[in-house]
Amino acid sequence: MTILGLLPGSVTPLGLLNDEKCIVHFYIDEAFISPPGLIGVHPNDNTATVWMKTQDLIHLISQHGNDIHVIQI
Repeated sequence: MTILGLLPGSVTPLGLLNDEKCIVHFYIDEAFISPPGLIGVHPNDNTATVWMKTQDLIHLISQHGNDIHVIQI
C-alpha cells in the first residue's frame, strides 16, 4: 500500500505505474512471452481484467523505470 497505493488483493503489474521512485522489481515467468504472448492483469482494481500483449506490458513497465526480470518459474 505504501509504495503502490493498492489495497491487498488488488495488486497488479499495472500498479507499478504508481511506484514513483521505481524501487519495485518486476519478475515475470518467461512462459508469458511464449505464444500467444498474452497476459491478463487487473487495471488497479480486482473487479476487472485487461488482456494485453506481454511484451507491451514489459515495455510499459520498463518505460516507467522499474527493473524487469524475465525468469523461468
